[in-house]
Amino acid sequence: MFVHSANPVLMILVAVSGCAGNAASSASTDDAVPATMPHAPPGTGGVMPPPGDAEKAIRDQYVEAVKQNTVAAYQLFISRYPDHPLASDAEKRLDSVLGSPRR
Repeated sequence: MFVHSANPVLMILVAVSGCAGNAASSASTDDAVPATMPHAPPGTGGVMPPPGDAEKAIRDQYVEAVKQNTVAAYQLFISRYPDHPLASDAEKRLDSVLGSPRR
């Protein structure tokens, strides 16, 4: 294709209108949102997943601390969740790792 003789204004119009090829039309169909996808609440920037189970997340972190069985793991759990019922269990396990009660 000999580009130098083409009208620059015409080239811009062709590029803007999407007539330059099938790239614009194929991209729009590939990126289309499925009709079954729910709409996001205004101002959220996208579809938000449902909130997670906070209690399960805390229990999972406790299980991980027990797996690690280290002073640092128990101290981290206790510092994050000092009022949680599992914090007293973590304190007992921490005392065991340290070899004596902390009080």
